[in-house]
Amino acid sequence: MLRYDTNTKKLSLKDDADSNQDRINNLNQINRLTTALVAENNPNFQPQPSNETTNMIKNMFQAGMQQAQKKNLPDALKKVDLALQMRNKARKPWEPFAFQLQELQMMLRNRTDLELISQRNLDAWQDLEMLLSCGLIVPEVFLRLTDCLLKLNLVELAKPCCERGLSLDPSNAQLITLYKDCERRLLELDGDN
Repeated sequence: MLRYDTNTKKLSLKDDADSNQDRINNLNQINRLTTALVAENNPNFQPQPSNETTNMIKNMFQAGMQQAQKKNLPDALKKVDLALQMRNKARKPWEPFAFQLQELQMMLRNRTDLELISQRNLDAWQDLEMLLSCGLIVPEVFLRLTDCLLKLNLVELAKPCCERGLSLDPSNAQLITLYKDCERRLLELDGDN
């Protein structure tokens, strides 16, 4: 059963011994959202992204991209990482998720490129998987993922990724080249070359 505290405006479980982790997580999320909404004092409240937060994140991200143009990759990655962290911490939980998702995808795509250039292939792989999980199913993501996996010498994983990219864009020359490279490497691994 649930208990409602009128002072804190939070829900809790009546039975503290309840160990259902899903129920506890759901209550924590409801309480977090409630706390953010209760603090909002605008009577005509409309859940829109905060311009101040958006500008702060955008400026940090643009500073990172400027560092990348100057070929200062470690600083560029640091600023893009900071922008992503700011995005996660500064955004209110009730802000429109569609806007946040587009912002996240754009930042992750750029960070992935910087990571691949900097040879941080495991970090790039993680970000590319996150992009796929966020629904960004486009040939460019599969191109980057195939390239990343080949750099990590994971040819068995790279070939299916390349095939998925080719299924979306069969005439993509870069994906075709990577696919041929995957096949050549697999033949070498099998000892057929």
